[in-house]
Amino acid sequence: MAHSNIKFFILTGDPGVGKTTLTKKILAILSDKGIKVAGFYTEEVKNNRVREGFDIISLEGKRGRLARDQSLLNEPTKFKVGKYGVLVEEFEQIALPCLAKMPDNQTCLILDEIGKMEFFSTSFKLKIKEIFSPTSNNVVLATIPIRKSDAIIESIRNNSKSKIWVVTRENRNTIHDDILNEMQKVFNY
Repeated sequence: MAHSNIKFFILTGDPGVGKTTLTKKILAILSDKGIKVAGFYTEEVKNNRVREGFDIISLEGKRGRLARDQSLLNEPTKFKVGKYGVLVEEFEQIALPCLAKMPDNQTCLILDEIGKMEFFSTSFKLKIKEIFSPTSNNVVLATIPIRKSDAIIESIRNNSKSKIWVVTRENRNTIHDDILNEMQKVFNY
C-alpha cells in the first residue's frame, strides 16, 4: 500500500477568510470518524461588531485571552501587534497544557494558529519546533500566516511532510473534502 508522507496539513490565507471555521469543521468530521484530536484554536472577540481582540480556546473548552485592543487594557503589554496587546501568559496557560504530552500518531494535533502573536511565547515557539522536527511523528492540522514570517513558520511551510492549502472565499466551503481525503491516507478511516 502506497503511503503518503504528508503528516502536516497546513492552512493559510488572508486574515478573516474563514480558516478557523474550516479548522472547526474538519475537527468535527475527524471526531465523528473516531479520530482523537488535541490542541487549540483562536477566535476573534467582537463587541457590537467591533473586533476587540482574540481568544485562545483549547479543545477541552478552556478559554483565555490571546490579545486585546490596547485601549481596553489597564496597563500596556510587553508585546504588541498593531493595536493589540498580546497577553502571553494567558495564552501559555491554555496552549502549553494542550501540547504538554505529545500525542501518538493516531491523534490529530490542531494548531490554529501559529503566528506572530503566538510566537511572543518562547516556550510555545520551542514546542512548535519540536512538533515539526524531523523525528516527530505528529499528525498536525495547523494554520500559518500567508505572509512570510518567522524562520520556524517558514520551515513548516517548506517541510517535505507538509501540504499547504490556501483558503479563499471561493474555496472555503468545499476545500475540507480535499484535506480530509489527504488525511485519510494517514488515519485510514
